[in-house]
Amino acid sequence: MSSEPTPLPPDRVTDYAPFEIVGIDFAGPLFLKNEGKVWIVLFTCAVYRTIHLELVNSLSSVAFLLALRRFIARRGRPRTIYCDNGTNFRGASNDLSKLNWSKILKETRTPKIFWKFIPLTAAWWERLVRTLKDLLKRNLGKSVLTSNELYTEICDCESIINCRPLTYVSENPEELIPLTPSMFLIENRSSNTGDIEQLNSSSLNKKNKISK
Repeated sequence: MSSEPTPLPPDRVTDYAPFEIVGIDFAGPLFLKNEGKVWIVLFTCAVYRTIHLELVNSLSSVAFLLALRRFIARRGRPRTIYCDNGTNFRGASNDLSKLNWSKILKETRTPKIFWKFIPLTAAWWERLVRTLKDLLKRNLGKSVLTSNELYTEICDCESIINCRPLTYVSENPEELIPLTPSMFLIENRSSNTGDIEQLNSSSLNKKNKISK
């Protein structure tokens, strides 16, 4: 029987841009001061292990798509998304697949995102979810924050996690500084969200018709 370690899939070792291949998960809920509850959307880069965090006030596909739109605006458009089979992820993928992609590609040159649904137990970002939860637990304790306070807190957590060393840390100050995920965070790709905007606009128009 071979004792060789199982090789990582190509998406984990190919030289992609930061956040070009991402895993997405939800953490929470967290309870706000007089504002109900929220969840954290965790975006994890498959190659460089960087993270990006967003707050949402529901587990719906619409709330997730808004978070994805914010993520793309600041980090660039992913080529591939890994996620579990949650109804919010499935719903978002199904809604996007129904768009006229020939028209979108012709008019905006926005490429279609490739979705890969995997079992919850196969998520390679679970360790980062635990790291985030541990940080929040240590920093917040039993405190209940406002949405602005919590958003600031998760931005701090994002920065701390992205500054963790990826290589050996020497006690010798003359040796090279270790690599960290934050060193790879450079803007380099399209931030076009024309497809998600179409869905958001359609949803808003439906709501307006119902309210009238």
